[in-house]
Amino acid sequence: MRAASRARRRPLLALLGAALVLACRGEGEVLELADGEPGDGRCELVVVDTSAGLTVARALTSDWETGSCYELTLTNTGTARAAWWVHLATDAAVTDRWNHAATDLGGGLLEWRGITMSNNIELDPQGTTVVGTCLAC
Repeated sequence: MRAASRARRRPLLALLGAALVLACRGEGEVLELADGEPGDGRCELVVVDTSAGLTVARALTSDWETGSCYELTLTNTGTARAAWWVHLATDAAVTDRWNHAATDLGGGLLEWRGITMSNNIELDPQGTTVVGTCLAC
């Protein structure tokens, strides 16, 4: 079981290495709230980068034998209304998502943005929105 867990993490480590190379364009701040490492659920979801002035608080909301769910609370810390984006890395399959549009950037990297239906394409100064996903691993 332990060897299988290590083997599953190797691809994610490679993803994270590649993601860190791409991560220099944002100026947001990632706040981990789940009292653990970025991949604290059975399915790992790591916030890699964010748009400028955006803070991200990630919470593991559900975890079971074959999956995990996460919610991200996004806050615009800037002084002007602004559009937002978040880049995430995972080696799991997305089974559900809410309050955002997702683009697959390849190699396990995803980009999330706001959607008109959730009225969260742009956030007011100090404005927040909650987005989330469930993953199967």
